[in-house]
Amino acid sequence: MLKETKLFVHLFAIFPIIDTLNGFALSAGINLPVGVAYRLFCIFFLVSGIFKKGFPKNIYTVLTASFIFSGILTLLIQTVTLQNGFGALGNDMSNMVKFFLWVLIPYYIYQRRDTFTEADFSRLFLTISALFTICLLVPYLLGIGNQTYAGSDAGYKAFFFANNDTTIGFIAAATYTGWYLFHQTSSTKRARRILTALLYIGNLVGLLLLGTKTGIIYGVVLTLVLLIRFFFFQKRVPLLVKWSTGSAVIAVALFAIFKGRSFILDTLSGSIQRLTYFYNLYNGDLIRFITSSRSQFLDSAFQSFTGTGHLTNLLFGFGFSQRVANWGLGDLVEMDFFDVLFSLGFIGVLVTSAVLLYFFIKACQKRNIYSVMFIVLLFYGAFAGHVLFSALSSTLFGLICGALLLKKESLREPK
Repeated sequence: MLKETKLFVHLFAIFPIIDTLNGFALSAGINLPVGVAYRLFCIFFLVSGIFKKGFPKNIYTVLTASFIFSGILTLLIQTVTLQNGFGALGNDMSNMVKFFLWVLIPYYIYQRRDTFTEADFSRLFLTISALFTICLLVPYLLGIGNQTYAGSDAGYKAFFFANNDTTIGFIAAATYTGWYLFHQTSSTKRARRILTALLYIGNLVGLLLLGTKTGIIYGVVLTLVLLIRFFFFQKRVPLLVKWSTGSAVIAVALFAIFKGRSFILDTLSGSIQRLTYFYNLYNGDLIRFITSSRSQFLDSAFQSFTGTGHLTNLLFGFGFSQRVANWGLGDLVEMDFFDVLFSLGFIGVLVTSAVLLYFFIKACQKRNIYSVMFIVLLFYGAFAGHVLFSALSSTLFGLICGALLLKKESLREPK
């Protein structure tokens, strides 16, 4: 691996540590913008590397350039038409930098697709998975860190700052680690299988500790799907390996039931109380309960978006600062496609959808683990938000999109 691509892998593997340090500084009231400095360096690294490598003349380059150009143009137009001050402009630029990450990262990877290897990305995602788990479980065992939901005993997030972003990180980590564990069962050494199994259990414990309903449900469903696929659809795995794996799974499950029952119940109790509180608060309104009031946010945002009647605002949106300052409940819908529409207008939706469609087509063509991760995060962002505009999630999503441009192995088992 070349020095530049090796630096890329190390630079983007450590982002869980950066987000933990950033969250620790915020929790302690220390004005130390660790995350901002890290992301600015990442942007500088990506942009300089992209210009250094040159631009191949193809549809992907056109889509990427159109996305970046329209984003910058939208920012300039909003500054003029909305009469934004320097504070609002700075906030909008910060959000736009996060938004650019998931597009710049895969283009950088695409330019070096002949240099990166499958093993590079396997190590990258396993390292990210391990760092997420360590950064959550070590503070938990030390008795330090923050609850997921302020003012309640529901959930635990250590020093990660954003609840949904951290859940996304653990969902992606568990998906890759679980796939790697069962897919590589017959081709890895026993010690490596044990370490990978412990890492996957750590991912699941992390989802349990976070206490978000989406994360807990996803962890259960993912484990069931992986087990069913392993026992009934992986034809390459010898029957003896399946029997031994099945025995190990049963042993771990029994241990969790008898030894870890109190831990699981204690961890879930705060989340259950919180869910019960909000169900009663919404008077049994299942739509508001399931969407965590996003349906109400969406109604309010639509009224603000269509209320002005100005074509410029409809085409280029209202930015981020204006929504926070003036839109009340609609300041953040937490559904990515709607937030793109309201903040960046129909032009933003058009170019964003075009880039996502390109990656979706690649995902359908490749049908590998990164295809699964891409679709999972795409649906999460569509219905729960925090994928395209969050620094943590945007970085992770960009790495997944980039991997789609490299990987060739299929999820289907060979005949």
